[in-house]
Formats: sequence, structure tokens, C-alpha cells
Amino acid sequence: MKNLTGLFLIVLSFGFFSCNQESGFIISGDVTGFPDNTKIYLQNSGTQEIIDSTIINDNKFLFKGLLENPPEIVFIEGKLNNQLIYTSLIMGNEKIKIKADIKDFPYNVKVKGSKIQDDQNILTSKTKSLYMERDSLVKLFLKLSPEVQEKEGKEIWARIRIIDHTTDSIRIDFIKSDINTYWGVICLGNLKSALPIDTVQALYNKLTPELKATKYAKVIEVYLTEKISTIGDKYHDFKAINRNNDTIKFSDLIGKYILLDFTTAYCGPCIQSVEELKKINKSFTDSLLIVSFSGDVNKNVWLKSLERDSVSWISLWDGHGNYSETFIKYGIQGVPTFFLIDPKGIIIDKWVGYWKGALENKLTKIKI
Repeated sequence: MKNLTGLFLIVLSFGFFSCNQESGFIISGDVTGFPDNTKIYLQNSGTQEIIDSTIINDNKFLFKGLLENPPEIVFIEGKLNNQLIYTSLIMGNEKIKIKADIKDFPYNVKVKGSKIQDDQNILTSKTKSLYMERDSLVKLFLKLSPEVQEKEGKEIWARIRIIDHTTDSIRIDFIKSDINTYWGVICLGNLKSALPIDTVQALYNKLTPELKATKYAKVIEVYLTEKISTIGDKYHDFKAINRNNDTIKFSDLIGKYILLDFTTAYCGPCIQSVEELKKINKSFTDSLLIVSFSGDVNKNVWLKSLERDSVSWISLWDGHGNYSETFIKYGIQGVPTFFLIDPKGIIIDKWVGYWKGALENKLTKIKI
């Protein structure tokens, strides 16, 4: 499954690439099993921004556009009979060809034209059977009644944990043997906490200057040089702009309780949290300040989401998306992620995801 409630899951796949930034990308598809006029989308996996949309006709589709900061991980997705059909790929501004039957989604789609994807496919060939088994087990669990979930669910999730451990071991082996690839860097960025800090440092030291300069290596650099925020720590200070293009320094806001909300425009659970944030903004106006920090790369997407959701509290943006130093220093792995900071600047709570009533319950318990 691509999405689970309250979590934003990201599939990461990288390797070396070359592309002409100015020419943009073209993705041409030859797919079978889809009815004519099936609408599909090209989505940035990190921000969930829709890059392009198109229609499948005569088993063909075409996406065109320009990636501002390639390479990027994207999803090609659509719905058929209320079922999500998707696959992921890593690409630059390249000419890419896709060939698949509907039954090949998501793991057996053939992609040509992207050297990055070619490199990633080597690793996928070793892990896709594990991912397929994991997906099947999750679907099986969700079909169980609540009564049966309690007993059989434990066995299912025990197997899932074994699958996750095995998959991570395969990825770690890849990191150690292929660190000087985009995919190696990204895997290290995602599995850094599973490795000894000195191992992470040694692998980072092996990176070429070209890769060290990327946004993906920045995740590792910040991890090695900064303490990642957790409960009991003092806040990390940062600067970002508000909707009026004013530069705001976070430390200037300290003095009340602050609910720091890491979010993106197209994150489903983030959108679901808006109504409760509005309610809290009115109920706790004297003692609490809500500060949202956007993980959107595109400024217009961020601004339009503020208008769409009628956001009246402080919203900040720096344009670096998931690779913002602020995102990294606060250890953001998915959105929404919330931090509750007391008037002295100490983080007193942190949680990931949103469910109805969660925010009010958290605030009520500490009697703000």
C-alpha cells in the first residue's frame, strides 16, 4: 500500500544520471489492461504535488514537464474500480519509456531511458519479492475483523518485522558496496539511524564532491553535525518566509506554547487536521501559537494551499522541501509531524500523523 493513515510513506530509488535541465522530461507509456479515458497522474513522492496529469487512450499515455531539482522520485498513479494503481520511479529531465500490463503494477513495470532507474532496478530485483509479500500481509491484516486482528494480527506483524529487517539488511549491503551512487546516498540518508554513527561518518567520507554537494547528502551531513530534535531538547532555531514574504526567525516567536506543524499541501492527513487546527487556534489563542512549516518545494503550491484551507495562523516556507535543514534537524520522516514546545523553548511532546481529536487531546492533557 502506498499510504497508511497518518503516515506519509516514501519510496526511494536513485543512481547516477545525466540530463539536459532545460529540455525537460518526456515519459511515454505503452500499457495494457486500462480502459480508454483512464486518468493518471505524475506525482512528486516527497511533496505529493501533482506534476502532470494525462489520459490513457489506445494503451498509450504521455507526460511532459520540467523538474526544477532533479533527480526526483515520482509516482505514476490512477484509480480503477476504486483501487489505486501505481508505480514509482526515479528520474531526471530525460526521455523515458514505460511498458507494462495493469497486472505489472507496482513492482514489475519496465522502465527504459533512465540510467538512475537502471541502477535502482538492480537493488529492486533483490527486494521486490519482499515488498510484494509485505503488501499482501498488510492487505490481509486490513481485511480481518477487529476481533481477529488482535490474535492473528500479531503473527502477521511479526512476519512483517522480519521482512523489514531483511530488506534493510539488503539495502545496507548495497550502501556499503555502492555508496557513490544517488541510490546509495539516499539509502544511507534513510537508514542512518540503523547504523553506528562512525559507520555513517566513514561512508559519508567516501562520497565524491559531486554527491556531497547534493540535497540528498545534506541529510547525512546535518545528521552527523547536528543533534536531531527530540522530547526534552531545546528547539532548533531557523529562518523562513511567511505568506507576505517577510523573513521570520523562529526564536522570535518563543514565549507562548508553540504547536509546530510540519506539513505539505497535498498530504491527506495534513488536510484532515486543518479543521481541528482552526478550532485550536480559536480555543487556545491566549496561550498557544500554531506555526506550520511547509515541505512544499513550489511556492505557489504552498500559497494556494493556504488559500484553499483558509489558514489564519503562521505558515512558513523555505523552498527546500523534505531536504530543508529545518526538516532534517527536526528529524522529519513523514508528515504531518507535530512538536509541542513550551514557553521556555523546550520540546515537551512530538508525534507523527493525525487522527480526529488527537491535537485537542494532547493540549488538554498538559492543561495549556
